[in-house]
Amino acid sequence: NASIEEYVDRLTYPNGDVMLLVRTAIQDPMYLTMPFLTSTNFKREPDGAKWKPTPCTIDPPVVLPK
Repeated sequence: NASIEEYVDRLTYPNGDVMLLVRTAIQDPMYLTMPFLTSTNFKREPDGAKWKPTPCTIDPPVVLPK
């Protein structure tokens, strides 16, 4: 019977900064006595200079000594 609600807001400040605000509310009457609330914010960068994705790598398997 748990439920989750998310709200996403885009905020523009007078100096031109753009922020993305993500608010989450989780309600679970079985395990929680009140809603569990979280929020996360992200600042938009003016260009993609800090965005440098790289492919994932997989470490070799660990070999345990016998």
